[in-house]
Amino acid sequence: MGKAVIAIIKGGLGNQLFIYAAARAFALDKGRLLFLDQERGYTHDKYERSYRLNRFPIHAETMPEEWMVAQTLKHPRHKLVRAWNKFLPRNWRSYIAHRWHLPPGQLLDLNPGRTRVTLNGYWSDEEYFVKHSGLIRKELAVPPPKDEQNLKLGDEISSANTVFIHARRVNYPTLISADYYRKALKSLRQRLADPEFVVFSDDPAWTKENIDFGDSPVRWVEHNAEDELADLWLMTRCRHAVIANSSFSWWGAWLGADVSSGRIIFAPENPKWGIPPANGWFGIPFKM
Repeated sequence: MGKAVIAIIKGGLGNQLFIYAAARAFALDKGRLLFLDQERGYTHDKYERSYRLNRFPIHAETMPEEWMVAQTLKHPRHKLVRAWNKFLPRNWRSYIAHRWHLPPGQLLDLNPGRTRVTLNGYWSDEEYFVKHSGLIRKELAVPPPKDEQNLKLGDEISSANTVFIHARRVNYPTLISADYYRKALKSLRQRLADPEFVVFSDDPAWTKENIDFGDSPVRWVEHNAEDELADLWLMTRCRHAVIANSSFSWWGAWLGADVSSGRIIFAPENPKWGIPPANGWFGIPFKM
């Protein structure tokens, strides 16, 4: 077996997509095989999240069990390996932990000398994988749902001048104000002819009470509570987007139509959501 890079998968679906994209690009640039540690990131997940990349046409192998340093990320042996690597020269580390205050060069500029290198981090910046964006889009293409309701809705919203609105409100560290959405919708109604809005939210009541859609048609997507992949697929079918401070809706926008084709995407200019972004807001200059 040749040289390998191991990516520890953790967090929600949006986080998992960022981790895979960065690790896949790193493996391609360094001529390494990509393996995914699918278990350790979820042994103590307080939100009871799970590995979801098995639904995507990704190009990676499951990490062999014998490579596991410890059963959990909180195990003393794992912490020791992580701490010890901080004292080694960067190119001789076998364990690379993401550091939020450092730019993407912390990973992109590495030339690892070890046979196996483990990556642990969210790597939430497009710069980590923009060089391979065409391939990443193919490998992270959202699988279409199998039920008739979502397939029909997907066809309808893809044939109209639709804008998806994403609002996260439940168990989230920092909430985006209603004013952000109001300004975005006001601008979109001025710039688009006959826009139709498609709303995704974990708190639909808040969006109905706080966001004024005027006379524009609105669809409330509330039937996919148990299938976040269906929601993500529907987001990619919309023409334009107003995203939250969320990696989930970031991917809904990024995996949709090409921005250069006239697509309009609004994102929080300076989002605050508990952890600082690596560079700007995931490295993409979506601004009001």
